[in-house]
Amino acid sequence: MWQGRFSGKPDKLMQEFSQSVSFDQRLWREDIQGSLAYAAELQRIGILSAKELADIQRGFKQITDEIESGKFQWKVELEDVHMNIESRLTELIGDAGKKLHTGRSRNDQVSTDFRVWAARRADDLDAAVKALLSQILGRAHETVDVIVPAYTHLQRAMPVRMAHQLLAWFGMIHDGSSFLHAWAQARALSPLGSGACSGNSFGVDMQRLAMRVDGTTEEQIDAAAKSALGLRNIGAFKSAARNSMQAVSDRDFALDLVYACAKCMTHLSRIAEDLILWSTAEFGFVTLGDAVTTGSSIMPQKRNPDACELVRGKTGRVVGHLMSLFTLLKGLPSTYNRDLQEDKEAVFDATDQTLACLRVMALVFSKESFKVNRQRIQQHLDSGAGYMEAMNVADWLVMQGVPFRDGHDITGRLVKYVEQKGMRFADLTAADLAAVDKRLKPELLKELSLEALVERKQVYAGTAKARVLERLAELKEWLK
Repeated sequence: MWQGRFSGKPDKLMQEFSQSVSFDQRLWREDIQGSLAYAAELQRIGILSAKELADIQRGFKQITDEIESGKFQWKVELEDVHMNIESRLTELIGDAGKKLHTGRSRNDQVSTDFRVWAARRADDLDAAVKALLSQILGRAHETVDVIVPAYTHLQRAMPVRMAHQLLAWFGMIHDGSSFLHAWAQARALSPLGSGACSGNSFGVDMQRLAMRVDGTTEEQIDAAAKSALGLRNIGAFKSAARNSMQAVSDRDFALDLVYACAKCMTHLSRIAEDLILWSTAEFGFVTLGDAVTTGSSIMPQKRNPDACELVRGKTGRVVGHLMSLFTLLKGLPSTYNRDLQEDKEAVFDATDQTLACLRVMALVFSKESFKVNRQRIQQHLDSGAGYMEAMNVADWLVMQGVPFRDGHDITGRLVKYVEQKGMRFADLTAADLAAVDKRLKPELLKELSLEALVERKQVYAGTAKARVLERLAELKEWLK
């Protein structure tokens, strides 16, 4: 590749140390796509003949077939995906293959490839998010009438509909998902034509290149050029890069994609933790199915929530990749440096793990795997543990004209009363109420159900049945 400058070859250790083809070969499809776009531009400006362009297109078709069939020979000594493909192309078609790199650098080549790949990956991740949300919404529809304790400080706080809790998880993922932003950032600016760092010497049209990368035809490009929008809003990229130096070194799109993964994984981890707790014998709210749990090598009775535990564990790995990328970029001088080779493994693994976790969590929430233990939940509620009915008392007192702070004090004394006597709120009598405070009237007794407390939460974001059904309808429409 650079025999003209060097008389010797890199040491075998150096070849192994510096190669990236073992991982960047997954960019092969994008590399061929960008090369075809560049070849068409070289033919338009007269560097390539029509026959040479046809030869290049034929050669890439054969290389595609070889890679897809597993017959392509990846060579470490050729360093990366780009040189492996270009070398094979030259083997197949001769001098036309040698002309392909005219005016192009691997610096703008890899940045283009990586951006196209990142946009496609963001699409895959966004689709996986929607598939998971669909499963959660399905389970929410089935559990509108199931009341469970909600927790603050991991202590019983207030009763809510299970559907309300499920929609809280839905909202964490839906509101926090930024894969569409990552997609837009990856497709914003095309580096192709920026060369090594200063631009292209042969007069290629960078706007045409930006539009052509995804196969946009010359006729479509010519038509767009005559329109009011010009060469924008068609093709793989919104526009050509504005500065060649920035174009070859910018990795903000990679940061955005891995940040989206890290944020998504953090939400998935919190949901997984809730499900791990819910599936314990101590809670027993749900039983996770055989498809997402495993047993113990020594304790035959165990059902371990491995899917959720692995999601929780992999979150640190993905967040670590984000920190790795930030650290990689923080001290780099301008334009391209070989350090940037280290960006891909972080992005590849972060997106791989996030995509796998989204798909596994969709399986966790599937109808077959997410079994709600309604009888066990009712036993929890009937036990009276946590005295969740206390809020009914404070609310009722406020409606009787008692200042909230006074009502809070009275309710606190009532909780202490039932706690000391080992009672439940359900066991209270009119005499018990009067013994605590004369303002606690007998008619309060009929207000002490958890269902009544849930139905008081009639605000837009509340857990009352009508409000939950409204949110379900809205989110179902959004998923359509």
